[in-house]
Amino acid sequence: MLTLHLMRTNLIKLFILSFFLFSCKPVKEEDEVVPETVLSEEQLIQVLTDIYLAEGASGINVKAVTGEKFDSAYIFNPLKDNHIERSKFDSSMVYYTRHPKKLKIIYDKVLDKLSVIQAKGKLE
Repeated sequence: MLTLHLMRTNLIKLFILSFFLFSCKPVKEEDEVVPETVLSEEQLIQVLTDIYLAEGASGINVKAVTGEKFDSAYIFNPLKDNHIERSKFDSSMVYYTRHPKKLKIIYDKVLDKLSVIQAKGKLE
């Protein structure tokens, strides 16, 4: 009688343990919802594109730039122009750095946008 009770108890423990092990399936990184405190993928794509354009503009040969164009090369601020606080941008980069699959998708889209801009030969 005691062994039957012991077997039943062990079987119940095994069932409970296996239930917990199989129910704790990790969420796929791509399916994880981005917190509200972090920039959306679209916002980050836009600001990163602008940042890389600004970085490229900072290497402009200033001797060849005249008038208004000269000023615009130095007053371009991608975060301010996109109404994004530096702290939110920084925390977003921390979040996406911890989610490399999402970050790769974002950088692929940034590269696509920059390639389109380069192919057109102008900024939109």
